[in-house]
Amino acid sequence: MAAGAALLPVGLAAGCGEDKPGTVAKDGSVTVRHAFGETKIPAPPTRVVSAGLTGQDDLLALGVVPIAVTDWFGAEPFAVWPWAQPKLGPAQPVVLNLADGIQVEQIAGLRPDLIIATNAGLDADTYTRLSEIAPTVAQSGRDAFFEPWRDQATTIGQAVFKHDEMQALIAGVDEKFAAVLSANPSFDGRTAALLHGRLDAGKARVLTPPWRAEFLTAMGLTVTDDPAAADVAIWATESDEEAAALLADPAVAQRGRANVFTGKELAGALAFASVLSYPVVADRMPTLIAGALG
Repeated sequence: MAAGAALLPVGLAAGCGEDKPGTVAKDGSVTVRHAFGETKIPAPPTRVVSAGLTGQDDLLALGVVPIAVTDWFGAEPFAVWPWAQPKLGPAQPVVLNLADGIQVEQIAGLRPDLIIATNAGLDADTYTRLSEIAPTVAQSGRDAFFEPWRDQATTIGQAVFKHDEMQALIAGVDEKFAAVLSANPSFDGRTAALLHGRLDAGKARVLTPPWRAEFLTAMGLTVTDDPAAADVAIWATESDEEAAALLADPAVAQRGRANVFTGKELAGALAFASVLSYPVVADRMPTLIAGALG
């Protein structure tokens, strides 16, 4: 296969544990481990396809402008949200979608030299097909969609020969949330629920996977799955209409200012959970939470 990837269980690829992740080998290549084994990338890529829902953020954060991206939601230009648009510049990548699965044939026509397929729902068969086109990097673990944001970022950083730069960006995000805690000691011990922007059969739904709420813990809050018991309920609403629909529910309305409604961009930043979008959360969310806590 063009990717040089063996379909071995993670941890069984020969020699993988001997080198620091992202290390450039003597032949100038980098080898990335993932859920389907390992992929050897012979040189820094110049034609990268982002085949998953959020990989464009991690690529752009490192100065790698993909030739194709995958649209998720929001109808943003070229599937790139405001926090990442400056990194895109004048580029106009092809926009793919996952409505009918990964568009293997269209990707082949783009002649990529690297395919980033984290957060793409990738299975072994599709991985093999993509690997015949170009070196392909899959999700690092079992979560084909929405694995922990640090894991995806780390994998992408290795694949584009910028491991150390990505680790510095991840550390910068952690520092931003830690600074929120230092600046808001009143958050310590207060409870918060992170919720979808719509009720499901009249009930609130927690944003999943659970790691999505980790930033609240980093800011000193205690996360709960029960909005009725929370000091602040954070609703990832994408519009004023969604907020109004929630307030039409008596159980939500009676909480008054203990409700936080994010609006579209902040909801998108929470959803993307990237080294580019999380600084938006760190900058904007504390004021909203402080207002709700009084």
